[in-house]
Amino acid sequence: MSEPRDPLGPEGSQDPLRSLFRQAGDFGQGRSVADPAASITERGMRAQRRRMAAVAVGVCLVIGGGGAAAIGLLPVTPKPAPPATSPSPSYPSPAPPPPAGTPTEPPTPSNTVPGSEGPATGSTAPQGPPTTEAPTIASSTSTSASTLGATSMP
Repeated sequence: MSEPRDPLGPEGSQDPLRSLFRQAGDFGQGRSVADPAASITERGMRAQRRRMAAVAVGVCLVIGGGGAAAIGLLPVTPKPAPPATSPSPSYPSPAPPPPAGTPTEPPTPSNTVPGSEGPATGSTAPQGPPTTEAPTIASSTSTSASTLGATSMP
C-alpha cells in the first residue's frame, strides 16, 4: 500500500535539494570547533547568577507584598475626636438638704428674682453654671471692703 519514498535508497538519490543540504552539513561539521571548558563554565555561572537574582527579586516582592497586605488588613483604631468646644466647667454640687426639723419658706418673687433687694433670708445668689470671667473692679472692691475687717489683705 505504501511505497518507499526513495526507491533507490539514501545513497542513490538524485534530488538536488537533498544533495545541497548534505553539502552544507559536511561543510559545517568541518568548521565547527568545540569551545574550551572554561568558556562553557563561565556561561553556566552567568546563567546561574541571573537565575538566583531573579529568584531573590521574586522573594523580595512576595515578602514585601505580603507585609503590605497584612498591614492593610490590620484594624485601625481611630483617635477619639476632641470636643467641638472646650469642656464646660463642672457645676457645683447641690447643697445638702436642710435638717428635718427646720421650716422652709416658700419661694417668693422677692427672694427668687436675681438683683432684687428684699429679705435675703436663706437664699443667696441664684445657682447657675460658674463663669470663668474675672470679677469686675466694683464687685471686688465691695467684697474686699466687707471682708477687710475680718482678714487682712496683703
